[in-house]
Amino acid sequence: MNRSTRARLRAPLVVWIAGTIVAGAVAIGHTWADALIAEVVTVVLGGAYYLLSASHSDIGDIYAHREDERQHVVAMKARSVACVVMIAAAFVSAVYAVAANKNYWQADVIASLGGLSYFLTLLFSGARDGEPGPSSEGMMAARRPGERVSESEDSTSG
Repeated sequence: MNRSTRARLRAPLVVWIAGTIVAGAVAIGHTWADALIAEVVTVVLGGAYYLLSASHSDIGDIYAHREDERQHVVAMKARSVACVVMIAAAFVSAVYAVAANKNYWQADVIASLGGLSYFLTLLFSGARDGEPGPSSEGMMAARRPGERVSESEDSTSG
């Protein structure tokens, strides 16, 4: 099996594995008929991802891990929007659960982990990852008052 075929299988395999786990949970908590429906949906979605990764479009290239720099930026923007939407949905779910006097810890955990991971990524990721020097200290690294920008940083900024 060559490398491009393995790359094409990543998204469908993730869908098939995660869907099978969900179908197993449905079998435990509901009926076997419901679990069978969940597994059929999983197989169909995994097959759709496999067919999509075969296409030579932006989405197909991203799912098949063949993206260029522009498509990589598009994928990063999509992940960013998805994260914001998930945290907003968790927030709305928590507010609704509190107002309805229901248990809300699940939504609180999701929103808290999202916010914490965002903060830690800003704290520990450098503005120019992989480059040595002051620029790799992290975006949140503060300069002391009066500290001058080094020549290497000054030349990259303008």
